[in-house]
Amino acid sequence: MISNLIGSIRLVDLQYTIGHKGYAYGSHRHTIFEFMYVISGQFEQIVNGQPYVLGTGDCLIIKPGMFHHTPPIHEDAEWFVFHFEVEDKRIHEILQLIQHPVIKKDKEKGIHNFVNTFIDEYGYFLHNLSAPETEKTSESKYAAVIMLKVQSSILNLISLLSDYFYHQSESAAPPSIQPSLLNLAHEAAYWIEKRAIDPIRIGELASQLNVDRSHLTNCFKKVYGISPRGYLTKVRIRMAKGLLTDTDWSIEKISQELQFSSPAHFIKFFLKDVGLTPLKFRNHTKTRTV
Repeated sequence: MISNLIGSIRLVDLQYTIGHKGYAYGSHRHTIFEFMYVISGQFEQIVNGQPYVLGTGDCLIIKPGMFHHTPPIHEDAEWFVFHFEVEDKRIHEILQLIQHPVIKKDKEKGIHNFVNTFIDEYGYFLHNLSAPETEKTSESKYAAVIMLKVQSSILNLISLLSDYFYHQSESAAPPSIQPSLLNLAHEAAYWIEKRAIDPIRIGELASQLNVDRSHLTNCFKKVYGISPRGYLTKVRIRMAKGLLTDTDWSIEKISQELQFSSPAHFIKFFLKDVGLTPLKFRNHTKTRTV
């Protein structure tokens, strides 16, 4: 017999968002979990420096404390987001063990079908909650009933996610990197992302994080498989791809904006990372969008 069943979940900022081409959201982090589901379109999320391309039907779970941002999107997209915390420590621990935060549409159809049904049933209601003309409706008694149904459905969704990630963690190898080293590398990646268009010296970054430069470099390589300087170059190349796609800036202007020492230096690193010169990449991108 279960004599006393108490469960608590805190839901924050349920959002049904339509993002138009060029939409972006700056780097930030939360003290609670974030769930994102792509309803339509495709865009990129950068989580602790790791890029994830999300398409229609894909889910993403972002753990507390992880820096994340949305670079400018290249097409209109719709997505559903909510933030949550669970009181049960065992469920919290399961979700904290997540190593691969993306659930692709074709990998776990049960979760995809559940969220799709949820969006079909409640998406319009959530999308219109913030509209001024529906303010009174959102405060009505029946709206409270709908919100109770929404909370019930999301609790069910969190149980599905917990079940999925529990079985994932059971079959995965335990993390080999200490949490303190992970946090240091993630902090460094955040600052590199945030200041990528500024002149950055890795020694100064290490001082800001109160660690030795060699310790920071070794830690960063363990987590990301690349040095902080190499990571900075990759971030700048990623930004260059956006500028080549969305602007008509010259190669000289882009290389200067992104702190490359010369256009030739920029072209060299772009070719090494992308496999095309900047001009060929721009022409190839334009050809695909025509």
